[in-house]
Amino acid sequence: MVLILNCKIHNFKEKMNFFKAITPFLILVLVSGCNSPTTKKEINQPGETVKSELTGNFSISGAFALYPLISKLADDFMAIHPGVRIEVEKAGTGEGITRLLEGKSQLAMISRPLTDEETGAGIWVIPVAKDGVAPVVNQNNPHIEILLDQGLSPDEFIHIFVSGKQPAWGEVLDTDSKDKMTIYTRADESGAAEIWAAFMYKKASDLKGIGIYGDDEMIKSIQEDPLAIGFSNFSYAFDVTTGDRKKDIQIIPVDLDFDNKIDRVEVPFRNLEEAHRSLWLGFFPDQLCRELTLGSSGKPTDPAIVEFLKYVLGEGQSGIKKTGFCPLNDVYIKYSLDYLK
Repeated sequence: MVLILNCKIHNFKEKMNFFKAITPFLILVLVSGCNSPTTKKEINQPGETVKSELTGNFSISGAFALYPLISKLADDFMAIHPGVRIEVEKAGTGEGITRLLEGKSQLAMISRPLTDEETGAGIWVIPVAKDGVAPVVNQNNPHIEILLDQGLSPDEFIHIFVSGKQPAWGEVLDTDSKDKMTIYTRADESGAAEIWAAFMYKKASDLKGIGIYGDDEMIKSIQEDPLAIGFSNFSYAFDVTTGDRKKDIQIIPVDLDFDNKIDRVEVPFRNLEEAHRSLWLGFFPDQLCRELTLGSSGKPTDPAIVEFLKYVLGEGQSGIKKTGFCPLNDVYIKYSLDYLK
């Protein structure tokens, strides 16, 4: 029996009351897919001169995964509102939340669900985009055909990433290969590591391997070693310009039903568009789907911050796909904007 896990709306849906209203619109969510909705009211027409008297200064810190996107959106927003200055810093989700709670930044880039403690501390979040975390290997791995044919089960991933040993590829693929794996994990407080560990019902601190800072370094390290294995965000595993997988990078199919073969719904994505579609349609493990959010200490009231968040949910959505993330759909955006009021 093939196990299909539907992607759910994690912390944001469960914690925020307004999202309960989304349930009647699930069909609309599936149909909308990864479209990047905008409205004419929120988009400046070509050639239109923008005049803004909005002023303010605030800083954003947090997830490596969100940094390229939020940095670009901040630049675009400041071009529209010259009186606003936004400083964006990548530091990892955990550090971003710490800086937020300490009052050192006004928004945090968050790439995992909030903990109960963080929610209890009054952190308010709003979604920006969706993404997934995937196990990856080098395309030139000498065992790539077996890997793509039978995949790896959650138990096998636990053996690789949690046992603290350096298993040979033959141990998990049931061959006589003595090739030792090079196992990479994250050394920073990354949301990707939290999501990957939670998939195995573990914590990020339980992951064992060579610590890497950021997705860029993770991808580079795997590209340079045919025997390497690690994990990364979709947005880094694919070339956002072409939509194809990055050079020498292959996503490992997850054997969800432990039958030692890859079924139709478990086949790895050929391109970024397929990866995004899978996030909405449930063809990817629920635990590896995630919302990317911006959080503040309590609901924001600063006019500059509120307008920036409206921009992210409005005109900014048109540029999200270009950065490798999956844009929100119409229903998601409608209720997010209502929640911001």
